Amino acid sequence: MDKTNIANSNCEARLTEAANIGIAGMTCDHCVQKVERALRSLPGVKEVAVNRAKALARVTFDRSKVDVPAMHDALLRSGYRPVDVPQT
Repeated sequence: MDKTNIANSNCEARLTEAANIGIAGMTCDHCVQKVERALRSLPGVKEVAVNRAKALARVTFDRSKVDVPAMHDALLRSGYRPVDVPQT
């Protein structure tokens, strides 16, 4: 996106970001639901997609309301450990 597109986009679009978060300890569909619930409970989280096989959550969020460290804290409180995601 160039500067013109950014200037013409609405504020919400400029603040929306996506992050991949690795998650250790998910073993079943109940775990996936618990992780989704923990992340969705945070203000500013717009979408959560969890892939148990890849041990990965893709989170779309408003960075003016929440950040990745807050998501890590929510995961820890729900009993799961965030882990580094290898860059591809």
